[in-house]
Amino acid sequence: MSENQFKPSAWTIRLKLISMISVIIVLGLSSMIFLASGFFKDDSEKRIQENNLQLASIIGQKVENEFYSIAYKIHNMATILGQNLSKPQTGVFVDLFFKNNQDFIYMAVADIEGENLKVTNKIYNEKYLNENNITLETIDLVNSSFAKEFVRAGTGATVVQNVSSGFLSPILGISIPFQTNKGNSLVLVYVDANEFMKAFQTAGITTTFLINEKGDLLAHPDREMVLASKNLIGSPIVKLLLESKLDNGQNQYTDTDNVSYLGSFKKMGLAGLGIVSTAKESDAFEQVYIIQRRNIYILLIILNLSVIIVFFFSKTISSPIIRLVSATKQIESGNFHVEIKPATKDEVGILTHSFTGMAHGLEEREKVKSILGSMIDPTVVQEAMIDMAALKRGSEKNITAFFSDVAGFSTISEQLKSEDLAALLNEYLSAMTIILKENDGVLDKYIGDAIVGIWNAPVEVIGHPNKAAKASIEMVRKLADLREYWTKNNLYTQEAREMDARIGLNTGPAKVGFMGTDALASYTMMGDTVNLAARLEAAGKDYGVNILISETTKTLIQNEFFTRELDLVRVKGKNEPVKLYELIAFNNDVEEHIAESASEYEAGFKLYLKKDFAKAVTKLNKAIKTKGKKDKAALMLIERCEEYKENPPEKGWDGVFTRTHK
Repeated sequence: MSENQFKPSAWTIRLKLISMISVIIVLGLSSMIFLASGFFKDDSEKRIQENNLQLASIIGQKVENEFYSIAYKIHNMATILGQNLSKPQTGVFVDLFFKNNQDFIYMAVADIEGENLKVTNKIYNEKYLNENNITLETIDLVNSSFAKEFVRAGTGATVVQNVSSGFLSPILGISIPFQTNKGNSLVLVYVDANEFMKAFQTAGITTTFLINEKGDLLAHPDREMVLASKNLIGSPIVKLLLESKLDNGQNQYTDTDNVSYLGSFKKMGLAGLGIVSTAKESDAFEQVYIIQRRNIYILLIILNLSVIIVFFFSKTISSPIIRLVSATKQIESGNFHVEIKPATKDEVGILTHSFTGMAHGLEEREKVKSILGSMIDPTVVQEAMIDMAALKRGSEKNITAFFSDVAGFSTISEQLKSEDLAALLNEYLSAMTIILKENDGVLDKYIGDAIVGIWNAPVEVIGHPNKAAKASIEMVRKLADLREYWTKNNLYTQEAREMDARIGLNTGPAKVGFMGTDALASYTMMGDTVNLAARLEAAGKDYGVNILISETTKTLIQNEFFTRELDLVRVKGKNEPVKLYELIAFNNDVEEHIAESASEYEAGFKLYLKKDFAKAVTKLNKAIKTKGKKDKAALMLIERCEEYKENPPEKGWDGVFTRTHK
């Protein structure tokens, strides 16, 4: 296309940038705001419904137990009243009954005559009646008013009725079936519900109440509603409770007052009672709407700021084409470090800026390619790109060294074909390395089936002993999952499917950095801390444990992890005795019998150090029995005790066992 055919657009780059970015911001943030609000609202609704149901279940259990207790008490008292006791004897039982049940107002045994009640025996809480100005005539009137409901106990049902309207105070009437020599009878009791209603006090935005099988309100935070003996059959959540075949449920509904609610219910296994827990949607989602409005305000602020920034930024666009051509030739010759800045404010500035970024990107890519030739772990690569010279110089840091090895891998490798062996190793090493990286560890190297890892180098890792311990436990559990998967799918050989690994952890100072030649080097660690970690991994075989750690590591992780003191030894290459500990599990995850077995083992080990070998053997055998499976460490310590019983140690014996192999 020739120059005279080109016609500039009325839409300048500045206008295009402002329009495009404004649309992207509005669409992106608006979508994010409304999607996030929707997800937050859905999550809030689920949590509130779950909380409502849980609250209803808890209160329901409490109420059900209370009603069963009342039924048991009045049935027993009715039985006593039916005995041929003297009046003084009966009086003693009555006084004791109301003394222990001060909320009980009145109790009667009545025969059923059609829809009426004929009271044959009654007792009452005289103190309560006097304090609340209630007469027996009032009670008789209430009996008559609610007789039609109470007589249903004659069919074997338990009936709970709100009789507050007859007493002008929250009172529940309960009738239960009772057999007498005259045939079907019932026991009727009136109970003050004031203490009972405390279980239904409003909790936050949630209101919980109790209804019977007819929808009559029995207990509610609003005392006036209880006194009015309201029937809530018109409420959708109550209707759902009464009609549902399930014992619990949830529903979002609009009540007769045109207010939306989130409701849950729990049916009780007594008298057709049900607990309902509700929360207004307006209260439940108040924070959702507040956050939504706040995000919209933020959107408007960001949009205005973006328009201003883009407006001024667009002025810097353009630069001379000829400088770009010259810079292109430098890159072609292998010189990626070009310094070129936009010199004009037209559209060419964008191309200049992009070109500079491309040049820097190519330079970084070449640097990374060079580094990756001698490195593995991405963390090391990242640090090398920041300061390669510092890593080459090396340093001494407090680290946690990690060594792991597969038990009996030589046998496994001899039984597998090369492709199966490669598949097994890749599957195992990949799973373990992922866990190591997820817990901020750095992969030092693979040595066949062995893994060497570092925590706290080259980058600082807060709480590195804990993270190394967590990774070790997760590796043991992951290997158990792999074994289950291999067994289920009949992969590899029997020995491979039973593959187990040992891990050694030690925390302390070590020299870290690039070590090797100028042409080929790797980031690694050296020192006594590292050597001891390797010895601990090897020693795990003798003690039959998966994870063996040093005393230093144990001290640093003991607040989070459960360990067992195993032994006091001199490892090969060190004169100072070393305390060995087995890392078992998280403190909040250890099984009770494992914790008890560990305690018994440690008690036995202390007796061993005191030369009380007979008692030590008893404790160690108990530890094995409590554990419920073979404990190689305990058996080894028992063997030493038996040997020392036959051939007592020297007078200056310090309890240290010297290992003669790695």
